[in-house]
Amino acid sequence: MIIIHAFFTVDPSQREAFLEHSKQVVLHSRGEEGNISYQLLEDSGRDNEFVFLEVWKDAEAIVSHEETEHFKLFVKNLQPFLLEPVRVEKYLATEKL
Repeated sequence: MIIIHAFFTVDPSQREAFLEHSKQVVLHSRGEEGNISYQLLEDSGRDNEFVFLEVWKDAEAIVSHEETEHFKLFVKNLQPFLLEPVRVEKYLATEKL
């Protein structure tokens, strides 16, 4: 499994538009083969700080996701909502020792 955390700092004046824009990518990504979980969360201590928490079966599922129309459209129209560049962290889940 591969876990992705994608962090977004959203312009407060664009908050509602960002949330609306995010609905389609969340909805469609959850239905993709290879997706285990896909959530958008807001930092409980900092308004307008969001993170997508994604869990994917493998790297092939992520490549496939990044080629979907809903993902491309999300990324293409994302910039006007942001105050900072998106920060992405990827983790490989390991077996318990």
